[in-house]
Amino acid sequence: MFSLLSKYLLLFVFCFSVGQIRAGNEPGKPRLIISIVIDGLQTEHLMTLWNEFGKGGFKRLYGEGAVCRNTYYPILSSGNAGDYATIVTGTTPYYHGISGNLLYNTKTSSLVPCLFDPLAPGINTSETVSPRALLATTVADELKINSGGKSKVYSIGIHTNEAVLLAGHAADGAVWLSDKNFLWATTSFYPSGLPQWADRMNMDNAITTSAYSNWQPLNPVGSYQFPPRHRDALRGFIYFTTGASPTEIIANYKKTPLVNSVVKNLALRALDAEQMGLSGNTDYLGLEFTLQVQGDDSYELASAEKEDSYLRLDSELSDLLSKIDEKLGLNNILVMITATQGENHSQATLNAYRINTGRFVPSKSMSLLNLYLMAVYGQNQWVTGYNNKNVYLDRTTIEKKNISLPEIQQRCATFMLDLQGVQTACSADQIMMADGKGYDEQARMKNSFSKGHSGDVIFSLMPGWVEANDDGSTVAISNKKESYVPLILFGYTIKPQIIPSASITDIAPTLSYLLQISNPNACTGRGIFLEIK
Repeated sequence: MFSLLSKYLLLFVFCFSVGQIRAGNEPGKPRLIISIVIDGLQTEHLMTLWNEFGKGGFKRLYGEGAVCRNTYYPILSSGNAGDYATIVTGTTPYYHGISGNLLYNTKTSSLVPCLFDPLAPGINTSETVSPRALLATTVADELKINSGGKSKVYSIGIHTNEAVLLAGHAADGAVWLSDKNFLWATTSFYPSGLPQWADRMNMDNAITTSAYSNWQPLNPVGSYQFPPRHRDALRGFIYFTTGASPTEIIANYKKTPLVNSVVKNLALRALDAEQMGLSGNTDYLGLEFTLQVQGDDSYELASAEKEDSYLRLDSELSDLLSKIDEKLGLNNILVMITATQGENHSQATLNAYRINTGRFVPSKSMSLLNLYLMAVYGQNQWVTGYNNKNVYLDRTTIEKKNISLPEIQQRCATFMLDLQGVQTACSADQIMMADGKGYDEQARMKNSFSKGHSGDVIFSLMPGWVEANDDGSTVAISNKKESYVPLILFGYTIKPQIIPSASITDIAPTLSYLLQISNPNACTGRGIFLEIK
């Protein structure tokens, strides 16, 4: 009798102990994940302004989170769309298909917005967009699938592409600031349309009020480390043209730190209205913030306006973290913060320090290339299109005349190398044979190659050079040979730590692991090793 009772007691203790071990090794899922992408954020800027920040924003994130100061972008910069798509899918344009803000349609020889979808008319906007062009699933998609559709997924952005890509295919909704009016907009791709909490802010005229506000310095102008680009004691930093159209005012407004405030305020409304983090399933909120300022064609920190933008964003992040922590508890939320690619210095700054610069004007170069090809192959418009350092050839005529495609592509690449400002030029065949796992320029070209959209020849520019339009205006796309941005993982069970190195494609699998869901279906990144509490 005693022996049998002892066995039962031992079995009970054993089972209880195993349960405790499992509970300790397998923490519950976070209730809420917030994915934040900040356009223009750079590690060196944070270090420069460190002593000016408060305790609850960047200092809290760096002090309590896992931080990678140099997260590598294995792709060429082609505008924010390619960067955002890479962040959320954990793979490159080679697989996810978004190789730029604009995609070249080889059938019509025309450029189209990367997310253009005639089947998804806009709400409060004339844009017709959807995430259908994104070929891979995102972390938010996998979260939605894993929960059987029960997880709530929303995104709030300043711009269209960024909001739609942050939300993914399976989201409940994505909203962004319309380019035409002072309203939150969305696309009819999402069945529920514009969320009520966004519509209420529209009815409150909150965006109009903010857009017509003067951007005043937080501190006395003389206290900033950098001089102001524009100084007006009464009106602040920014100048809105008298009698400007709503479109012009909104474009200016999107390049002020005031826009970050309305994004944060709408985020807090969404969290409350949707009761995010309280449903028993992990919910997801994607947010776009910006540090870009009007008249700045780079991401450099060289003005009081940019400095003020950082200080204001620091305050907004502090408020957001504090209120979410108060509502859900830090251990129940997971925050990811990273950034897009951008140039370190403007042309003006480089010139001021006698550093080589130059402007590459595509239209002139394409005309020269076409004249060369006519001299070799006969009269024809051989160059049919150009987009973001991609050259497109008349493949129909090439095939009809039985011209070797690899031969004409290579002739183009060789010719491009002789043009002033061109660093590297590769044919599509050369790029397809490259190893995308390396760190050289050809590897980044391979990763950025998108079937059906990339050109016959792809080239890069020399350091200090930028692409420019016919009117001389800069095409604001980074030309850096290696691009690194900060990454912060904060909250949940993450211990304060330094991550030595990571790739931007590692973010998605790391989040998937912490959320205990499958990786996105085209993910090529690897999960980051983290110390967990």
